[in-house]
Amino acid sequence: MPEKHPDSPYISAKEEWFERYGSYITSRNQWRAAALIMALTVCLSLTINIIQAMQHKVVPYVVEVDKLGKSVAVKRADQAEPVSARIIQAEIANLIVNWRTVTADIGLQKKMVQRMSSFVIGAAQGAARGWYQANNPYERGQKFLVEVDIKGIPLPVSSESWRIEWLETVRNHSGVAVSSTKYEATLKVRISPPTTDSQIIRNPAGVYVTELSWAKLLEQ
Repeated sequence: MPEKHPDSPYISAKEEWFERYGSYITSRNQWRAAALIMALTVCLSLTINIIQAMQHKVVPYVVEVDKLGKSVAVKRADQAEPVSARIIQAEIANLIVNWRTVTADIGLQKKMVQRMSSFVIGAAQGAARGWYQANNPYERGQKFLVEVDIKGIPLPVSSESWRIEWLETVRNHSGVAVSSTKYEATLKVRISPPTTDSQIIRNPAGVYVTELSWAKLLEQ
């Protein structure tokens, strides 16, 4: 117990106050410190959760194809297997058909343009856009139709590039052939697994064409 000072009532009163209320003050300060630590912990936890939610997460999928190489099913997998050459060949062939076909059915034509656009990125996207600007399929469809016949499966020319040939037959609206022209194209392909639901629907195999060049074949 603190020593009393009878000659100084003020000091005695101060010592008595500290003796009675000092423990309360100490306890209050301890609770404040604990509450502050808890608040900082909650803020830190929320910040980490927000950062994790904002990060892009890649979800692997397995794409099943039929005998023609068309995508028929998509499944989640812990580890997605590499995209086979057959799938790449099928997607390239589909891209050419959707790109160069001209039909009088405006609804179908629009879907074909959208499908083609889902597979081209980078320089290939610019090349396709330039083609559509110079050869508007909706305007062409009012005068004639273009049928695309793929000549053989696409063949690899390097680890990333593929070559494909096709025949374009132009017909009038009576079905009479006006002309036939053979073409070839070289496409550079990149595989990017889908990460969103929209990408899974539009391009489930993640096959993208990054470069695209084409020309008429001399032998007609």
